[in-house]
Amino acid sequence: MATPGLASSALPQSQASGHRIVSVTAHCLRLPYRNAVQFAHVKQASAEYSLLVIALDNGTEGIAEAVCRPEFTGEDARSIAYMIDTFFKPLLVDADPLHHLAILNRLDRIRDCRAAKSLIDIALWDLRGKLLGQPVWRLLGGGPAKPVPLTWVAHGDTREAMLAEASERVLGGGYQGLKLKVWKRSEEDVALVREVRKAVGDKPTIYVDANSKYTAFEARTILSKIADHRVDFIEDPCQGSDLTRMALLAQALPIAILGDLHCNSLNAVQAHLSARAVGGISIKLRRTGLTESLKIVALCEAAGVPMVIGTDSESRIGAMPRVHLRMAIPSLAQAPIETHFFDKLASDVFSGDFEFESGAVTPSDTPGFGAAIDRRMLDKFKF
Repeated sequence: MATPGLASSALPQSQASGHRIVSVTAHCLRLPYRNAVQFAHVKQASAEYSLLVIALDNGTEGIAEAVCRPEFTGEDARSIAYMIDTFFKPLLVDADPLHHLAILNRLDRIRDCRAAKSLIDIALWDLRGKLLGQPVWRLLGGGPAKPVPLTWVAHGDTREAMLAEASERVLGGGYQGLKLKVWKRSEEDVALVREVRKAVGDKPTIYVDANSKYTAFEARTILSKIADHRVDFIEDPCQGSDLTRMALLAQALPIAILGDLHCNSLNAVQAHLSARAVGGISIKLRRTGLTESLKIVALCEAAGVPMVIGTDSESRIGAMPRVHLRMAIPSLAQAPIETHFFDKLASDVFSGDFEFESGAVTPSDTPGFGAAIDRRMLDKFKF
C-alpha cells in the first residue's frame, strides 16, 4: 500500500537531501496541568513526556513528542530515552533524513518499541517539511489551510463535574465535539449523556469512552440506552481481545464501537475490520506514527469505516502533527479531533505560531509541523 508523500524508500541521488543526521536526543519532561486530571486509573497534576530532537549537519531539527503514562503504556520517559539512545540512535546517525522508508525499515530490525519508532517517524516528517520548505499538511496533499475543530474530553470524578466541564468547553470555548467518560457502569452514565446533550444542544458531536470498564451484558443493557441522545460511538466498552465476542457485541449495540486499545497497529486494525468487531477506528500517532497512520486511513477508507484522531495527551508540540494529518485527509473531516490536552496544560516548551481560537487550531505555512522548542522552558521542565 503506497504511503502519501513518500514515493520510494531509495531516492535517487538527485533527490537526496544532501544532509545527514548528526544527533538524536530524547529529553524527559514533566509538564503541569492547570487542574488535576482524573483518568480511568489515576489522578495526575502533571504529565511525563518524551521529546525527541533529530538534528542535521546544517542545524535543522526534527521534533516529536509522546506522553509517557506507565499505567496505560508500560513506558516512562526514561525508558523511551533508553530505547532511542541504545537501539535506534546508531541506526539513525549519518542517515539521509529524506530516505524515510529505508530508515523505518531499518528500525524494524528491533521488535516492538512502538512509541520510540513513532517519535522517530514523526520527527522525520518534520525534517522532510523543513528541508523541502513546506508544511506537512501540504506535503500530504491538503489545503488550503483552515481551522481544524477539536473535541474536548471531559474527565472527572462526578457526573456534576463532567457536566459542568463539558458545557463550559462547548458553550464558552467553542469546542465542536465532546467525549464523555462513562465509568460508573450504571444508569448514572446514561444520565450524564442525557444531561450533557440537553445542555449543549444538538449540534456538537458526542461520543463516550468506557475505558473497558463495562461487561458485555452491562454494555447491552445499560450503555445501549444512550442511543436516545445522538451518540456517535462507544469507545472500548469492554475488556478482552476476543474478536468473535467483540463482533457479537458490536452487532448487538445500537451505536458503533470505536476501536482504540486493541487497534494499535495496521495489522490489528485490519483484523478488527475483517471480523466486523468495530464500526470506527481511533487513530493515535503515539503508537502508529504518521506513516503507519496513513496506511490505516487508507484501509478504513476502503472499508467505509469512519475514523477519529484520538488524543495522546499531547502538548502544543504534539498537537501539530495531528492537526496537519486531519487537515490533509478529507475522510478525517467527519469528526473533530481529540487534540485538546494542550488546553489542559498550564505550560509547555512550544515555540512558534499556534493559532487556537473558538475550539479550533489552524496550521500555518511554516515548514514541517510548525513547532520549535523554547529552550528556556525546556530547561525548566526537563529531568
